[in-house]
Amino acid sequence: MNEIQKELLKVAGDMTASKERVKKQVLQQSINRRKPFRFTLLTILLTLCVVGFMMVQLLTNETEQTTSLFHERQLEHFERINRLMWPGKEQEFYKEEAYLSYEKLVAAYYFAKSLGIDYSKAELEAERKKQVEQLEMLYQASEYEALFQGLAPKQYVETYLEPLLPMYTTRTKLYAFYKEKYPTFYAYQEVANIDAKRYFQAHYTDQATAFQEEHNIVLRTSSHGSSMVGTVAEVESNVFLFIEGVIPEDLDHMTEEQLAEKYEQANWYPVLDDFPVKQGDYITLTSMGTGSIEENGVVRNYGLLSKLEKLEPTITKKLELENDKEVAQFLQDIPWQPANYMKRPPEYSFEVEGVRIEMWKGYGGSIYLQKAGSGEIHLSANRAKALIAILGIEES
Repeated sequence: MNEIQKELLKVAGDMTASKERVKKQVLQQSINRRKPFRFTLLTILLTLCVVGFMMVQLLTNETEQTTSLFHERQLEHFERINRLMWPGKEQEFYKEEAYLSYEKLVAAYYFAKSLGIDYSKAELEAERKKQVEQLEMLYQASEYEALFQGLAPKQYVETYLEPLLPMYTTRTKLYAFYKEKYPTFYAYQEVANIDAKRYFQAHYTDQATAFQEEHNIVLRTSSHGSSMVGTVAEVESNVFLFIEGVIPEDLDHMTEEQLAEKYEQANWYPVLDDFPVKQGDYITLTSMGTGSIEENGVVRNYGLLSKLEKLEPTITKKLELENDKEVAQFLQDIPWQPANYMKRPPEYSFEVEGVRIEMWKGYGGSIYLQKAGSGEIHLSANRAKALIAILGIEES
């Protein structure tokens, strides 16, 4: 090493140390460059673990929530109630009725939650107090001893009703909501129950079926309702008057009293959110039952429905007769009998001497005729064929 190099070393310092410093710097830089990657990888793994844990918890909670819609102990409570109400029935009857009561409550609870209906702690405590007070009244009577099985009313609530208290509280608020929604409709609670059942069946059928199978519950009660065809005669804000068998044309020349007298099934139904209607609509609806209530001396018939569909009023064909005198001559010697209620609209209608006559096809080629103010005629196949020829109806 020459003198120049030595002097350079003095200025630059020991190269060995410099090499070590450079090596350390390079290694440190390499480590620093690797550290974010390794740290990121560890962070990702940790995040995935945390997220995975949270997902498992959420899925577990959701599974517990959906598979725990019903509980055996609460089902037992409803079964005890039904045994006291209807003694002497078969075991299958009690299990079915208990489940239906339980499901109605659960359905109302989840439906109300979907509408944003909630309850406060004070409302929940009020419901608990009400349940205890009701049970204390039953506790005094010896015939209800089988219900309590040695438990005091407060203990019974804690053992059997505690999980049901939020449901009872929420359903009460749901009913209050529907009372405001249908202020003129007597059976507003049943409207809420039907809407709740439709919601429940759309979202929780699998869980309900699993519980039924697990506990050998067989539902024999049909809840499909009966199908009816007719016309919306009147609409009052949230209810409508439905008359089965009426065609829209009837509304033009008959009063409500005449329509109600002619057609026995004239009931007020609630206007559902999913099925709006207007006067004159020709519809088919699924009726879940009918009833009546007296208001200020007037009997008002009402019905409950689960769905409806609008139809085109083309089922009844109006005949324009040019030989109405010939038709009148044909019918004059036939005695009119008291009219039976026809559950379907007529196939044909025509006027004779200013009075409308409706015609239905019967079995074996026979026909039925109904004349306003006169009654009904049932024509045999031979006479029906003769009248059809006079009317000019082309048989298909």
